[in-house]
Amino acid sequence: MNWRTLLNEEVAEWLLAGEPWVVYHTLTDLLGKDEKDKAVVAARMAVPEHPLIKKIFDGLNEDGYWGRPKDIHTWWPRKNTTFWILPVLADFGLTVKDRRIARACEYVLGAQLPSGGFGWDPPTKPGDCHSSIIIESLTKLGLLQDPRVQRAYEWLIKRQRLDGGFWCKDTGQIGGPREREPSCAFSTMFVLGALAQNSKLRDSETSKKGVDFLFQCWENRGKIKYAGHDSQIETGWEKLKYPFTDYKILKFLDVLSQFECAKKRLRETEMVNLLLSKRDEGGRFTPESIHEVWSDFDFGQKEKPSRWITLLALRIAKRVA
Repeated sequence: MNWRTLLNEEVAEWLLAGEPWVVYHTLTDLLGKDEKDKAVVAARMAVPEHPLIKKIFDGLNEDGYWGRPKDIHTWWPRKNTTFWILPVLADFGLTVKDRRIARACEYVLGAQLPSGGFGWDPPTKPGDCHSSIIIESLTKLGLLQDPRVQRAYEWLIKRQRLDGGFWCKDTGQIGGPREREPSCAFSTMFVLGALAQNSKLRDSETSKKGVDFLFQCWENRGKIKYAGHDSQIETGWEKLKYPFTDYKILKFLDVLSQFECAKKRLRETEMVNLLLSKRDEGGRFTPESIHEVWSDFDFGQKEKPSRWITLLALRIAKRVA
């Protein structure tokens, strides 16, 4: 596969005519521009000034959270609270250099448990998936070296199970009564998303075993029912969706494509071809599953191609190629 045939002049121009977060990542991730390039700097600086981003920040409480204080724990039902907004802003290129982001991160870190993990209420109990989603966003936002984030990583990697995956059930930990049951693919995918942001862990045995587990999920699709929420590769798994709140193909491939040990294997499966088959005649990708609370953004509608979804798909293709 020659990924450059996917990024023809027409598609490139279309992406570069988009929102500043699309322009920023097109320049850096697809076109290989340096972070100090003038166009890159201009795009990155324009992100927080965009009306849609300003609207998000208008909803930031002075204490550093979006929604309700408890939404950092009761994270699943609502998709426009601190728990999910920070990952999106991190993906767009914002960091703790923005004082508002720094304030939100301090709020999140204030919810860290003594174990190092993050969890839901009631009662407050750390969870592999919950923690890894938070850890991934905090590292992308520039807090990898923060001792509290490092402590979270230390807690997380100790949670790996016999089959290489992760699962929030303590009874499934090594030595527990359910240690030999299949792990939660949803949790494992998000844990790997967090590990991919840490250069010291990206090529570790923990990561390699986790990558093996996710490939087993693909190979065993329809044969084994995996534990946990939303962990099956079945009808709907292949739908293009952002934000990355679900166990679906775009997040699955975005995570795996960041690991060197996975790239050759990805080229040998049908997953990337399945993703690329969703291009329209112009080489663009359209969202197939959405959260209506993000309808102001092009990935929050199903009517027309999305620059952001297209960028994410092409970035996967480039990594794998």
